[in-house]
Amino acid sequence: MNAGGRLERVRDGESVGGLLRVLRRRWLIALGVVAASLAVMVFMHEHKAKSYSATASVAFQNTTLSEAGLQVTPSSSSEPQREANTQVLIADSTEVAQAAARQLHLRTSASELLEEVKVEAAPSADVLNIQASAADPQAAANLANAFAEQYIAFRSQSQLAGVEAAAHNLQQQIAALPSGSAERTALEQSLQRLSAARAVASGGADIIGRATPPASPAGTSLTSTVVIGLLIGLALAFALVFLLESLDRRVKTVEELEREYRLPALAAIPQSAFRGGRAAGREELLEPYRILRSALDFAAVTRRLDTLLVTSAIAGEGKTTVAVDLAHAVALTGRRTVLVELDLRRPTFAEHFELDATRGLTTALTGRAQPSELLAEPLAGVPNLLVLPAGPVPHNPSELLGSARLAEILAQLAGGESMVIVDAPPLNPVADAHVLLNSEAVDAAIVVARLERVTREEVRRTRAILDRHIVEPVGIVVTGLRDGGRYGYGYGYGSPQKPRPEHDVVGEALSGVGAAPPTGR
Repeated sequence: MNAGGRLERVRDGESVGGLLRVLRRRWLIALGVVAASLAVMVFMHEHKAKSYSATASVAFQNTTLSEAGLQVTPSSSSEPQREANTQVLIADSTEVAQAAARQLHLRTSASELLEEVKVEAAPSADVLNIQASAADPQAAANLANAFAEQYIAFRSQSQLAGVEAAAHNLQQQIAALPSGSAERTALEQSLQRLSAARAVASGGADIIGRATPPASPAGTSLTSTVVIGLLIGLALAFALVFLLESLDRRVKTVEELEREYRLPALAAIPQSAFRGGRAAGREELLEPYRILRSALDFAAVTRRLDTLLVTSAIAGEGKTTVAVDLAHAVALTGRRTVLVELDLRRPTFAEHFELDATRGLTTALTGRAQPSELLAEPLAGVPNLLVLPAGPVPHNPSELLGSARLAEILAQLAGGESMVIVDAPPLNPVADAHVLLNSEAVDAAIVVARLERVTREEVRRTRAILDRHIVEPVGIVVTGLRDGGRYGYGYGYGSPQKPRPEHDVVGEALSGVGAAPPTGR
């Protein structure tokens, strides 16, 4: 298979996969629409007025009695369709309807009866099918038969009138001819034939199939109604689901985030890893952060990652949790890790650690304490993790984050073999993180993006902000996954297994983000 064919198959697979993802996200809506459609159709079927249909069939002749009696060629023999249409109009006429009403002793008007009767000519025979509908099966059969009988009676009366007119004409011609002449003899024979035809007149039409009471009402059966309701429901469900999908601007797949941010996904964090509580109770949920740590370790081969800024497009995407648990995972490798809270508007480290919120970074920025005096070791079993909380909330966070003093503090904290992980504010709501993206003290950034929360427009604005500043992002960390197993993060989530040791020789060799570079690097 050529490359074009393979590409087409890949695209087809992506289309089917996208369709299945959409249906999986909105299956409740689709199920509700289908169920509502079925319920409406069944309700209508059960409560609609029952109508019964019965059909009588009448065979008619195109020749009239006068033409048959005089043995002349029928005038309408060359236009059978026209004659059939004429007979349909006769059977469906007001005169026939009035006669049928009189026969059945009905008080219904002719126009109302005609609405209950349908007359059609058979496509390849001189036959009329008279279908009548009524709320009672016997009434439907009686009405169809009455129309058939009155149609025949109307034809008979019409043709007898024609015979009388022809006979009168012949009598006048005979009276004007001399007795014994050949022409008079021929006319007298024609008059005798007309008299014979009049004696056996039936209108040239006969009922070949009388209507009988139908056993079931007309229309669709319950099974057919259910099938139709199911098809209508599926059509409406698909239309509604894809309408909602087109109106929903939230990003729903990792691939779309990568495409909009123009950055690779370093790791995907399942929602189960965002279990509430303090950082000390989330050790068994660190597996995706070990994957993120390894991805950053590969990135550190070609660029410096000693000071890493963690941000997001908007609030609520999980950037603080990612920063905290990533710092925890890096510290477990034995490397000194400093976690700095620079979200000065909404500091949340108190939710993750037991820290004094009255002392922190803002205390150091105002010169009332040294950064080293404010560092805390919140996790007893992880002495390599140091945390510098935000401290008292200032009234001018953007100015403090852009100060030279902050750059000095970050450089000081990153001294030696330390790694500094900065929890920064989101990029779209405020300008605080914009200042940090222009700081020489920050080496790189990662962007946390939550599926089904951030919109395409917010992602594009964030990408535009990143393009305007010095610090280059390494990649994105995707959060909010509903199914961790799909992305290979099933290990450790709710598993009774003990987390793997961090300080074995192989773990030291493969992990350790930004650790001292090997010789020759």
